[in-house]
Amino acid sequence: MKLSRLAFALSSIGLFSIATGVLAQVTTTKEDEKKSEKIQKVEVTGSKIKRINYETASPVQVITRDELVRGGATSLTEVLKTISANQGGIDENRTNGFTAGASGLNLRGIGSQATLVLINGRRLAAYAQPEYQTTFVDLNSVPVGAVERIEVLKDGASAIYGSEAMAGVVNIILRDSFVGAEISGSISQSQKNDGEQVRTSLSYGFGSLVEDHYNVYATLDIRQRKPMFISKRDDYLSTLDLRPYGYKDNRSLYTFPGNIYWTDKATGKFVSQTLDKNCAPNNLVPADIFFGAGTVGNACVFDDLKDASVNSGGKTDRVGLTSRGTWQINADTSAFAEIMYNQNKATVTGLPHWFAGQNGQPTGALPITHPQYPKELIDPVTGKTLAGGNGSVRVRASLKDFPGQGLENTTDFGRYLAGLKGTYANWDWETALMFNTSKVESKATAGILSKPFIEAYNNGTFLFGSSAQNADLYKKIVTGSSNNFKSGMYMWDGKVSGEVMQLPAGPMSIAVGVEARRETLEVNPSQLSIDGELYHTAQSEPGYKRGRNIASTYAELSIPIFKTLEGQIAARYDRYSDYGSSTTPKVGLKWNADPTLLVRGTYATGFRAPTLVENSTQILKAFLSYRDPERCNDKFKNGCQWSSAYESGSNPNLKPETADSFTLGLVWEPTSWLNASLDFWQIKRKDEISTFDLTTVLANPGRYAGNPAAVITRDPLTAADRAAGATAGEISNLRLLLTNVATTQVRGLDLDINTKFNLGEYGRITPNMKVTYNHSYKSAPSPETAAIEYAGTRNQPRVQATAGIGWEKAAWKASVDAVHIGHMSSNGDFTQPCVFETQGYANLCKDIPSFTTFNVGGSYTGLMKDLKLSFAIRNVLDRMPPFAPSATSSQAIAAVTGLHDVIGRYFQITVDYKFK
Repeated sequence: MKLSRLAFALSSIGLFSIATGVLAQVTTTKEDEKKSEKIQKVEVTGSKIKRINYETASPVQVITRDELVRGGATSLTEVLKTISANQGGIDENRTNGFTAGASGLNLRGIGSQATLVLINGRRLAAYAQPEYQTTFVDLNSVPVGAVERIEVLKDGASAIYGSEAMAGVVNIILRDSFVGAEISGSISQSQKNDGEQVRTSLSYGFGSLVEDHYNVYATLDIRQRKPMFISKRDDYLSTLDLRPYGYKDNRSLYTFPGNIYWTDKATGKFVSQTLDKNCAPNNLVPADIFFGAGTVGNACVFDDLKDASVNSGGKTDRVGLTSRGTWQINADTSAFAEIMYNQNKATVTGLPHWFAGQNGQPTGALPITHPQYPKELIDPVTGKTLAGGNGSVRVRASLKDFPGQGLENTTDFGRYLAGLKGTYANWDWETALMFNTSKVESKATAGILSKPFIEAYNNGTFLFGSSAQNADLYKKIVTGSSNNFKSGMYMWDGKVSGEVMQLPAGPMSIAVGVEARRETLEVNPSQLSIDGELYHTAQSEPGYKRGRNIASTYAELSIPIFKTLEGQIAARYDRYSDYGSSTTPKVGLKWNADPTLLVRGTYATGFRAPTLVENSTQILKAFLSYRDPERCNDKFKNGCQWSSAYESGSNPNLKPETADSFTLGLVWEPTSWLNASLDFWQIKRKDEISTFDLTTVLANPGRYAGNPAAVITRDPLTAADRAAGATAGEISNLRLLLTNVATTQVRGLDLDINTKFNLGEYGRITPNMKVTYNHSYKSAPSPETAAIEYAGTRNQPRVQATAGIGWEKAAWKASVDAVHIGHMSSNGDFTQPCVFETQGYANLCKDIPSFTTFNVGGSYTGLMKDLKLSFAIRNVLDRMPPFAPSATSSQAIAAVTGLHDVIGRYFQITVDYKFK
């Protein structure tokens, strides 16, 4: 009977139904109790050698399952994005990128590609759709319901898991086994009555490893969230008109139905007027705001945030299945298999289609035969234009009557693994085969076919603002397109660890491992995009397939030098089929100075070969909005809000990055209720692969003259623009290729304090605090220039911290957690003048204040046996981010994106039940 059930369990792992009529009871046998009483050696992230003492030479932060869920988090993103060592990263709620619904970490602020994310100590395939040329592991591919804990290795590199882990390692530990059944359900909503979310998690497992010699479990995690809209947020978060808050009006000329402007032949001045007479009074402004003093007429403006359906959080639908089966073949050997499948559908809405009609654009200047051409500019005798300058009438419009642009990304993530592990004499061994894929179908909704639309514009059958007349045209020219991406990883690994010999101070232990993997990437853009048939969507290059093989071996020694001093020596050798080989060593020391004080330190090197995206030949094209300092000054304003084609290119000639990292710290545990650590860290990355900073390039074009990785293409400066005060022609294209920029060096301190107090009849409390102080962030904008200090600038706060306190008594639990982002300068580069001052807003050349949000949670289990009721409120005080407008982007919200939360107060109620 047991044999047949075991065969069935292993053959159907992960595929059985959760909704079963027989729900096993969680049982604890005497053998289990005896086993738990024994001192067990554990494997800690950062080492493959099992040990009794959890403290190693490397600093490791552990996030327990209780900490994962007590603040109402329903995804790993919501947990990991708030750890003090993280700075921004890929944001799942962005509307101006390609990777809608995906999320990535950015430990130490040196890029998501420098953080290695693992599941149970094994790496994951990269998210299939690159964000420009950045690759990362999507945190939303791992359902939070299956996670037991998370270990964050804060070393700068790891000779054990992968030499590219320059900023650290995030190891997601899943449940090893589970017996019984659990169901959890939650509902959530923001205070702005959007972002409604429903989540269900079901877990079921059977089989005792002690009695039945096997265990099979599965967790099904389902989450649906409706969109949140930036227009519902308060004050400066939901508008581009920032005049009431001490800055300028950033509303756009791209309005509905539109604006037209031309040069007056007699005076040489710009003349502006709206395309109709129905502009709302509060949207009608003097045109000299855009074109400088002396401009004649008015312009109708459009608020991209208030007047459009821009998400502050997109609609998401996620379903994830995680399953594991273990078969205890005999006392020394077990087989295991894991299945993880997750589908994430994310939908975001962005700005309406914009229209630029002028010479050099696919949609040229307004044809004189167009019904909306100003009649006063047509010579009644010759029928020619009376406009001065180059004789053109330019158009700026928002096609708000067209369906809004959107992005629907469906990500299918699969991870399939089977392996064996066991012991032989005093040695532990393990081997496994793994197949991991990430597939993304990215649908761009409501695109416009260029050819018929341009024809309709040129022959006058398309009228700006005439929704009724354009209705038939919409049906012919509005279309969707689909881009498809797939990344894969095939991997085999094996490792063995144990004691080599007995030294006077204790046993010397060793771990040795090998790994072979193949990485693949396939990119298939829409044929419409390849053919350049989508209006103002940059033309794509044809798709491509790439792959490479990597073979690795590593060894680690733990050497007890004295009774109180332990040394760690590790080295990793990687051989890439496309980049040769590298050897990355690591050394560490751990000294127990006395029973309460531990001193530790590590030195390691890192090596990151360019990814399959970075070293391809693909040029990714898009449109980008920015401020053009050559066409934005006291007299001329036409470039203060500019958009042009943008190219971000791969580079097959890239060199690998290398890094050196160093940590030195103390761990102090004077009593059973206090554990504190203080660690200094430094990472120096050389030949960093990145693009030059666009703002820096535009501000210092001479510095990059002749550099193929930074090319600015401009139209000739017209006489009219020169007379109006412009110093350069309009930018028609920006090209920033990946290159080995230079060197980045970061250093700082991590403080970690954990306490616990027994209050007797009042329960028990567990306060904790984690602080990261970013002392320095130096980076060179090019190999020929000196490094610039960015610590404390915009996007680089010196201090980030989390603090919390948990309380527990009998059936009651409660918690309060704080997330703190320190103050930072409003200036993005200390070597350059404050841009706000050059714009005439010197009052904004001051620090952006700190931002602290509080999350509260609580639970009660005394109502019914096996029933738990919980609540959580994120940002309970409904704190708004500090006013922090961008001096270089006219479309950005007035907060530091990626660091400041703009969602506001968010409520959640959860019900958990364990079946008996």
